[in-house]
Amino acid sequence: MGYQQDPNVRKCASEDDAQTEYHNQYRRGNRSAIKMANWICEHGQYAEPNGGPEAGSTLYIPAAVEAGLGELGKHGSLINRESGSWFRLSAVKTNLELVADKPVDIGVDDFCINCKICEQACPVDAIYPSKQLVRGIEKWYVDFDKCIPFFTGHRGCGICIAECPWSRPGVGPNLAEKMLKRRTQQ
Repeated sequence: MGYQQDPNVRKCASEDDAQTEYHNQYRRGNRSAIKMANWICEHGQYAEPNGGPEAGSTLYIPAAVEAGLGELGKHGSLINRESGSWFRLSAVKTNLELVADKPVDIGVDDFCINCKICEQACPVDAIYPSKQLVRGIEKWYVDFDKCIPFFTGHRGCGICIAECPWSRPGVGPNLAEKMLKRRTQQ
């Protein structure tokens, strides 16, 4: 599940109003995951809520990609057609039989190949300019050995997400349409 953040709070994550907005959306996600898990359990099925990045064992971005919520961007975060990367995730693990969604293609790869905005904005040069082989899969790579110490030392970061063109309000749908149209014209 994805929760849109206030697009007016597009600042470095260490700033107080950005921290408040992140926590508000994580709390919103946590409450929703708990409500959904409780509803599923009330109907006789197993369900476990996971309401934030430290609330459970779920790897949110791979699960969200598989669920069709967006694509992996060069900055290592999920990019959604409507929200860019300006949202937070929560999840519910369950054994309930569901119809699985499919991954989406909104043109993120085509865009990120040529865009260098997040790379150049990263204060520790943690974002690689091209895909890397990671556990046998070629994908965008962020060197978290560089990223995490800066993130920890500054109460957060999020510069790459804030600077990403996909995260600007109203831009994502137009970018997706443009990238997919360009692909069909080639």
